[in-house]
Amino acid sequence: MAANDRRLSGEWGDLQDAGQVPNRGKGATAKQAERDRGRKRRRMPTEDRRRGRKISPTLSSKLIHRLRAICRTEGYVGQDGEGLVASPVIEDLLWAAAYERGELEPQEEIVMVRQRLRRTAQK
Repeated sequence: MAANDRRLSGEWGDLQDAGQVPNRGKGATAKQAERDRGRKRRRMPTEDRRRGRKISPTLSSKLIHRLRAICRTEGYVGQDGEGLVASPVIEDLLWAAAYERGELEPQEEIVMVRQRLRRTAQK
């Protein structure tokens, strides 16, 4: 028996002989297998979830190029030398824009001060 041959019941063999077994599936698993055929590793479910949150489909290409240039200036550079859109830089830009529009207000916080014992310097 070859390495890729499987041991299946006689009923399955009868169905194959009758031509009632499809060569390729039709469900989500078959679609994923087809999609992953050219990849080095299969696509993980987290990639599918992140794809929905990716910013490139919702922003113009001009803005994305500008953001990449800003991020490259800030040191976020990919292997190809191009700038990578980095979340910390984008978050800082959003905070700055909110500040300039007057959308931020001071908030008073009460912070508890802790005291700890510390060794004194030896004389």
